[in-house]
Amino acid sequence: MTLKTREDIDTATTTFIGILQQTAKAATPKINLFNPASNSPSNIKSLVAIKGRVRAKWQKSYTPEDRRLFNNANNKLKGALHELRNASFTAYASSLKRDDNSIWKPLKSRKKPRTPLPPIHKNSTSPGPWAKSDSEKVELFANHLAEVFTPHDNTMNPEVEGELATHTQHSEKLQDFTLSELK
Repeated sequence: MTLKTREDIDTATTTFIGILQQTAKAATPKINLFNPASNSPSNIKSLVAIKGRVRAKWQKSYTPEDRRLFNNANNKLKGALHELRNASFTAYASSLKRDDNSIWKPLKSRKKPRTPLPPIHKNSTSPGPWAKSDSEKVELFANHLAEVFTPHDNTMNPEVEGELATHTQHSEKLQDFTLSELK
């Protein structure tokens, strides 16, 4: 693709910026909010529902009987979650085998240092709010690229053009010299 005119450069720049923005958004992982009832068994889901109903009833009445029912439902849910976590850890630990070296993978990942991803200032000129989430960082990066990759203003200064034109008109032709003169 040849960039001969100003419009060609402008269109190429805008398409390049668009490609960079789309790539940055596609490369950023989606943020999944923690939903405890999404992959839980049906008994956990029913306990969560019971706890929610009993809690709403207790918050409306504040009677000791409703408080006792809420505490009972809460303790049952905590116990069921504890049993579920213990069972899943037991299954995971029993699946590790020495023969295929899968026992060392958790240890290797534990020893690696985790690099923190620090937040970034939204305005570099004046201290502004921080971009903490991945989506905020993507938007900040895309805006920065849109500002950086703008085409330059190609309009020439008339004074500079006049100066250049005068120098080219008055240039004297250099005399040819021979090799013997050079020696």
